[in-house]
Amino acid sequence: MATSTKAPAIADWEMANFAMEHGLDRVLLYGKPGTGKTYFGLNYHLHGQQSYRLICTDEMTDGDMIGKYKQNDNGIWKFQEGVAIKAWRTGGRLVVDEINRVNGDIESRLMAIIDTVTSSSYEHPETGEIIRPAAGFSVVATMNGEPDDLSPAVLDRLVVRVEIEKPHPDAILALPENLRDIALEYSMRDDADRYSLRSFFAFAQLLTASNDLKSSAHICLPRIAKSIISSLSIVSAESADLVSPNKEVF
Repeated sequence: MATSTKAPAIADWEMANFAMEHGLDRVLLYGKPGTGKTYFGLNYHLHGQQSYRLICTDEMTDGDMIGKYKQNDNGIWKFQEGVAIKAWRTGGRLVVDEINRVNGDIESRLMAIIDTVTSSSYEHPETGEIIRPAAGFSVVATMNGEPDDLSPAVLDRLVVRVEIEKPHPDAILALPENLRDIALEYSMRDDADRYSLRSFFAFAQLLTASNDLKSSAHICLPRIAKSIISSLSIVSAESADLVSPNKEVF
């Protein structure tokens, strides 16, 4: 009998967990928005270390990543280190959010930041200190597009690439119980009726504060409001099941 060579199916979040649990520390999470990619990077597999968030924009500069001179209360200009250097110093986690938006002017600097530890160093502009990533430094990059949107050089540094199609299980569990299946269904759709979990968290919050199911649905989930009202109408808006989110996820 021929042996199948097809890889076993592993869910997206399981793949990310498996890689990071076993020491692969340069990870790209990509796919639909509002699935918990950034939250995962900021909170999971930190091993007691701190996480730092770098939000990439078209206008970002070296100062956002490495640091910049700022004037203190005494009028003295001092160099204030950016989040990337702070993550290096502490051996923490650098979450590079929306990495596909990094502009060409600083792309080479970003490549140096997320490179392997043995290839990375930076000279402090004031002290001349040579700074290198401390043990434990890791990178989780996120984006809503496709890996091919990145330059080959950046992509080469992110060895683990996981497409995230489903919301993180902990994010779903943070919703009121009677919203979980509905939120999962609509967050995974590919049509105009798709809503990310952020909208469902806002809906739960507004419903809890107002006890007004109809208004809350039309404000937070307008395209699917009728379906949401129909699904939840059998449960009183004052039901104990319709409570605010259990924890902050986004």
